[in-house]
Amino acid sequence: MENTMENTKVIILAAGQGTRMRSDLAKVLHEVKGQPMIGRVLDMVGLVSPDEIYLVIGHQAERVKAATARYDVIYVEQKVQLGTGHAVLMAEPALKNYDGLTIILCGDVPLLRGETVKELRAKCLAEKLDGIILTVRLDDPQHYGRIVRGPTGQVERIVEYRDATDAEKKIDEVNSGIYCFRTRELFAALRQIQNQNDQREYYLTDVIGIMAGQGKTIGTLLTADAGQVQGVNDLEDLRRAEARLQSSPHCAAR
Repeated sequence: MENTMENTKVIILAAGQGTRMRSDLAKVLHEVKGQPMIGRVLDMVGLVSPDEIYLVIGHQAERVKAATARYDVIYVEQKVQLGTGHAVLMAEPALKNYDGLTIILCGDVPLLRGETVKELRAKCLAEKLDGIILTVRLDDPQHYGRIVRGPTGQVERIVEYRDATDAEKKIDEVNSGIYCFRTRELFAALRQIQNQNDQREYYLTDVIGIMAGQGKTIGTLLTADAGQVQGVNDLEDLRRAEARLQSSPHCAAR
């Protein structure tokens, strides 16, 4: 496997407030074992060496900038939070002439490992995919988006829990929120998404259904390590991340 990710850009979504954290502090600035979550994500991305990192900021943008000032990132501001799809679109002006791969990460997933990101990119390249989703199977999928597959096992779409049918809620393969796309295909699909959903937001997940419906090739990389893709959405998640780091200090590295 390649040691670097030349001709690969990374977009990190870090604009949200995180109301379930019960704090005025931007979610990505909450600390896990003495370090802001966004710092842990950026340290991990540094290990996989993309050629550019775009950090999408919004809530408390100046504080997030101050906390990440030592990193070599390009800031993209999402002034109004209209969903994850809208957040990624904020980076389109900088990437509109770029032909390579773009990896999308979340600033509130502090335990993701660099080797997993490298594997995701490698599979996208090896199988000549237009997009790939990092997935995980969970005994209790809770409120994660479900991976909906067709009769031959092909990925058809991702359905958010709020919009899922009872049958779809029984699917145990879920979306981690981590992707790799061919950049032109990503933005072509993003320009087609709508906000006809329960939250009235522009979901990044909708690009999967759009691309699959147009005959684009969408793959998945299933990780057996659910802990590394656990998002931090509330104080209990934060405690779990702390405990995991305490028991395995290097789980977010390599």
